[in-house]
Amino acid sequence: MNRSRARVFTLIIAGACGFSACSGPAPESLVASQPPLPLTKAQDVGTLTPAPKSTTLAPPNEASTEFMARLDEYLALRTKVENSMPKLTTTNDPKNIAERAAKLAAGLAAARKDATQGVIFTAKVAAEFRRILAADAASRTPQERADLMTEVPATAAAINGQYPIDSPTGPLALPSFPPNLLAVLPELPDTVEYRFLGTSLVLRDASANLIVDYLTNVAPGRVNKD
Repeated sequence: MNRSRARVFTLIIAGACGFSACSGPAPESLVASQPPLPLTKAQDVGTLTPAPKSTTLAPPNEASTEFMARLDEYLALRTKVENSMPKLTTTNDPKNIAERAAKLAAGLAAARKDATQGVIFTAKVAAEFRRILAADAASRTPQERADLMTEVPATAAAINGQYPIDSPTGPLALPSFPPNLLAVLPELPDTVEYRFLGTSLVLRDASANLIVDYLTNVAPGRVNKD
């Protein structure tokens, strides 16, 4: 290696050492002065660190406690009715499943024949749900509110009634429920779900297709149309 090439090689080694571990940790002033890395699109919208649920029924809360207590009463009754029925032996036959669902719905309707609207959505619970639903609706444009209701049947809700799943052309797919609302409403057990129907928010027993209770005049884009 001639003298000129050796000098270049030495400078390269010295430069590499100066920007790596050879020079030790970077001074705090240098680190602090570095601009932050740009956020990715996902980070920018907060999908990597979702915001905590701040608008849901806040525990402890009298309304949330009352809601869950009333719902637990229904679930206890449901268990009692279901346990009185013969076990379903064939679980992959749609006909058998549909027949059992109809029997479960009939049994539940008979067991709670005196139930009225508000059995779960009591006045205190209803006030909290209306607040949450109104805030969500206000955050959407008129077109967005209308779009949410495109596939929602206009049928009025009724206690112990069936959620509409049939049409002249055959069974209907249930309209989806807004994910943003699921994130701020109280979490439900697997057997019960939120749905919109007509102008109402309903609690639907998923297996029996039974309307357990409902809250009127809260569906986006359909408020004040009762």
